[in-house]
Order: sequence, then structure tokens, then C-alpha cells
Amino acid sequence: MKLLAALFLLASVAAAQAPAPFERHGLTLKLPELAGVRTQKDPTAQLALSARGAFHELDVEIQLWFLSAREFGVSEPDELVRIVEDNQNGAAKGDRAPIRFAAPRMLAPGPGLTGYAALAEAERAKLVATSRAVDGRICVLTGLVPDFGFVVEVDCLAVPTEAQRAALVAWLETCATYAGPKRDPKWTKAELEERWKRDAPPGVVKELETPIRTAHYLILGNSSGGKAFAKKMEECYAAIQKVYPFPEVPGRRLMPVFLFQTGDQYFEFYAKIAGISLDAAKKSKGHAWRDYYATWYEAPNDPVHVHEATHQIFANRLFLTGGGSWFQEGVAEYMSTKPADRAEVARLVKKQRHTKLAQFVKIESLLMSAGEDVKGGDEAGDHYKLASLLVEFLRESKWKPEKFQDYLHAVGRVERSNPEAIERALQSVYGCGLAELEAAWVAWAQKR
Repeated sequence: MKLLAALFLLASVAAAQAPAPFERHGLTLKLPELAGVRTQKDPTAQLALSARGAFHELDVEIQLWFLSAREFGVSEPDELVRIVEDNQNGAAKGDRAPIRFAAPRMLAPGPGLTGYAALAEAERAKLVATSRAVDGRICVLTGLVPDFGFVVEVDCLAVPTEAQRAALVAWLETCATYAGPKRDPKWTKAELEERWKRDAPPGVVKELETPIRTAHYLILGNSSGGKAFAKKMEECYAAIQKVYPFPEVPGRRLMPVFLFQTGDQYFEFYAKIAGISLDAAKKSKGHAWRDYYATWYEAPNDPVHVHEATHQIFANRLFLTGGGSWFQEGVAEYMSTKPADRAEVARLVKKQRHTKLAQFVKIESLLMSAGEDVKGGDEAGDHYKLASLLVEFLRESKWKPEKFQDYLHAVGRVERSNPEAIERALQSVYGCGLAELEAAWVAWAQKR
């Protein structure tokens, strides 16, 4: 990872090194035995430690990074894996294939203030004509310390044997220890009160009802319907997890839900926090952004709640925020609609009068897509239904449904609205691109 240049103290030693403590972060890293090791260390820098040597006869480079949680927008170890991936690909030369980490494996307990850490691996490869030639491997251990995320990065400068890889992973699992404050996953009284005072409209700051904690949510608001709404949110969570599976990690922080008594209070909140006009805010029944979902207590069974809860979960449990509006709205709209709701747009696909995938994936916002080439009905609404119909096809049809979860994790991690990146992700999962996918989709719609 190349984020900042730093000054180092250089030492050359042989074999194992003493544990390297980083007191300001409460983290200690124990390097493995490395033949011919060269070590650089600067506890005050972003790149705090770098070492290179032979690990079980494999040439490796080990680095320890501390990244500002505020600057990088990090609140979970999983997010750091994505940051490493994006940084590696952004700095890669033209002859390098993009790296794609497999879904992180959570270590619980693990080092850091959350009590768990993430471990992920990916192949390194050169591009040779239209194929990839694997020539190395990258492994990372990521976690959080106060105000920072940490990354232990291991670059294998050749392809490791299975024995070398297993030894490397075993070292990563135990290489770091943490001695510092722990995060309360249920939020402390001071934390939740500070959050409410910071984000709530001034007129309702003093109206906070008793916060409600469930297994997965923290309900903050001035509505007396908090208990009923909390139950509904847990029902949404279970339904979403069934369709888009993700593991339960002990210690995950409760996801905040702002529940207001009236629509006007919600509109004021939305306008303030998003920096939009009040008129624009009034077009919304609820929205999920960053770690929270916000709405008002009117109709707990409104499908908007499971739609927005899906967005919140994709951002804070699945950590799949890429692909584009077509992908993100598709997975959410699929949860909030029924097959009959997609019948009209299915007829458009059947007659090939829909927005073709090559153009559809480029649309930056389906909500603002009125005027696109969709015939019949509300154009932005049709695009939402079109996106959900694609999810229905990929998940429920006989066309490779076993690949659906791989599709989610491949496309949900690529740059948004980037057709080339989406093509590569589709090829990696289905062995086909957008054109072939579209042909299969149309054929399915004609028989739906």
C-alpha cells in the first residue's frame, strides 16, 4: 500500500525480532522469523513499520499502517480491506490485473477496540494478453484502535506454496495484540446522547425518548412508537439476511435508527444532515446513509423500511457499496416489492423496450433518471423495478442461481457505474459480459 512517504530508522538483523510496541495506539506487532530481514520503523508515521526478508524461504514484505479513522471514514475492520484493495488498484501499473480480496474472515476475538479483526487474501497477477498470470499474493489483517484503523499487510513476491500460505495465515492470526480501551457495541449513554444532539433538529433535541436497543439496532427519536418500530426493524433484518446472507460477528455495533414523531421533523433532519433543500427532503419517506436509517413513525409496514434497511445492511454488514445505483437500488427494491409489482417492467424486457444494460449500469442515480429510454409509467420508478427484476432473474431463474452470492460480492465491490469494471466482475462470476447477460435475461423474461 502506498499512501504516504515516511522517514525511517533502518536496522538489519537476522532471524526473529522482538515484538514492536506502538504505545500511542495500544498495539504490539510480533514479526515472524525472517531470514536476512531488513526493518524500518517510525511509530509516528502512517507507515509505522516495514520489514522484508525470507519467510519459510518465501520473499515477503511486511508493513504496518495506521490510517486516520476520520480521514478514511472507517468504523469497521472490514472497511479497511476495501481501502487496501482500492489503494492497491489505484497505484497499480498498467500491466497489473486488479486485485480482488476474497470475503474477509472475521477473527473473534481479535486485536483492536472492537474485539474482532478481519483477515483477507488475494492473488497478485500480471495481465498477459487477455488472461492473468498469477505471480504473488497479498494478505492483510485489519482492525481498529482509538481514532485509527490498522493494517498489517504482507506482500508475497512469489506465489506461495500451500504450506507457506498456511504458515503465513497462522502468523497473521496471532501477530498483533492490543491493550487499550474497548468499544461498547451497544453505545454508551454519552455516545448516543452526543449523536442525538449533533444530528437532531434543534427543536426536538430535548424530546429524546428512552433509547431502545435490540439485537442489531439502536432506536433514537422522539416518537413513542419506538418499541413497535424496533420489532419491525428486526423483522426486516431477518428477511434481508435470509436473501443476502452475512455472518453474525460478536461485538458488531448496533446500527442507529432515527425515528421522528412527525414527517416535518424528519424533513428538517434530512435537509440539515444531507445539505439539501426542505422541498427536496419532502420527497423522501426515509433514507439510509452512512451508518444510520432515518424516518418518522407513520406506517411501520410501509415497504420503504425494508428497502432502506437493505441499504443500511449492505453498507454496514455486507460492506458492498459499489456497482452503482442500478445494483444498490436493485437489491433494495427486490426486498420491498413482489413479483407482480415487476410485471409491467418484465413486459418491457420481454419486448426489448427497456434500457439496455450497457447504458443502465452507467446511470449514476436511478432516482434522477427521468428521461431515460424507458417506455410506460414513471421512468425513475420503472428503473427501480427494472433493477429489481434483474435481481429476480439472477437469484430465482434457472440461469446459474448458485452464482448469485458470488455475483453480489463481486459486483458490489467494484467502482460504481464503471462498465469495464462491471464487465470484469461478471466475467469472473458468470464467464460472460453485459451483452450475454442481457440476452439470457430477455430470454427468461419472454417465458416469465
